[in-house]
Amino acid sequence: MRRILDPNAQEQVFRPALVPELRECPYEFNIQLCTDLVHMPVEDVTVRWVETLSPFVTVAKLRLPQQDIGGQDNIAKMDATSMTPWRVTQEHRPLGNIMRARKEVYRQSSILRHQVNH
Repeated sequence: MRRILDPNAQEQVFRPALVPELRECPYEFNIQLCTDLVHMPVEDVTVRWVETLSPFVTVAKLRLPQQDIGGQDNIAKMDATSMTPWRVTQEHRPLGNIMRARKEVYRQSSILRHQVNH
């Protein structure tokens, strides 16, 4: 399901949208593969990758069990969790200038968040 969310609509946008969806259905993730570095540059995130060059494909199915993540206990678990796209094997490492810049930001954000949340 493709959904357009307005990040300015409220303080939290993604969690409230995810809560009812995880109660109802499992998820599949699709990606676009870079097939043409000229028309699909990795270093310029302002260029939209058109689906005619690379349609979205399912490369794996991730089945998230139906669950209720709406409780306050899940907020504490979320605050104690660190996620980064850099915990991968070399061949799956993030590409592009923005992802390289985000690497240290992710690390510092995690350190600060864990300090603040004890």
